[in-house]
Amino acid sequence: MSNESETNLTPYMLTGGPLLLLAAFFSWPAADYIGERGAASLADEAESLMPLMIMAVLGTTVMFSGLYLLNSQMMENAKGMNKQLLSVGGILIVTTLVGFMIGMGSNVNVINAEMTPIDTEVEEQTWASEEDQTTSQENFFDTGATAWALSPVTWGLAMIIIGFTAFTTQRPEGAMDWLLPAWMPLGTAFLASPILNEPSYFDMIFPIVILTHVLIGALMIMGKVTIPSASN
Repeated sequence: MSNESETNLTPYMLTGGPLLLLAAFFSWPAADYIGERGAASLADEAESLMPLMIMAVLGTTVMFSGLYLLNSQMMENAKGMNKQLLSVGGILIVTTLVGFMIGMGSNVNVINAEMTPIDTEVEEQTWASEEDQTTSQENFFDTGATAWALSPVTWGLAMIIIGFTAFTTQRPEGAMDWLLPAWMPLGTAFLASPILNEPSYFDMIFPIVILTHVLIGALMIMGKVTIPSASN
């Protein structure tokens, strides 16, 4: 019983959560559309999207929870400036999660709006017209796009902080010791995506970021990567 209570969930969350999110990302019909076309792409497949959305929400929650736990465990071994930086990192991780939830919530509203009937006589829980329905769906979709817009910046900054504190807490000696510090350049490349505003760049960097979370989680399960500690 004591062994079960002492199990570290961080690596399992960092491994399982990103895989669920990545699977949903590649299957999501609106990933490559904006505005009216984005809302329409969700409305056209509304009946089949809710299970995929549940997968995305679960994956996102598990992944960012694992990242937050990693940040918290590193904070236990940190002092001074590093501890302060990791406190900021925790805020950035939570901020990113909130942005994702608002974004996915907006997509849920688009899907549910498509399933809500249009009725000119019954006013409760119905759309007054098709134009009313379409306009609301576009507004929902744009709200989600706004919430997601800066998530690479907050997420990337959190990665930079984790990478920097990992490097300064315990100087790398072997190849595995460089995995967490490698988040510094990767986080920098990720946070640049809103500035570059190049869809092909985001489609390339986003899966790489996701897979590095999986890699670190898997290597932590195998005992190849450990939480950096100054005493080591």
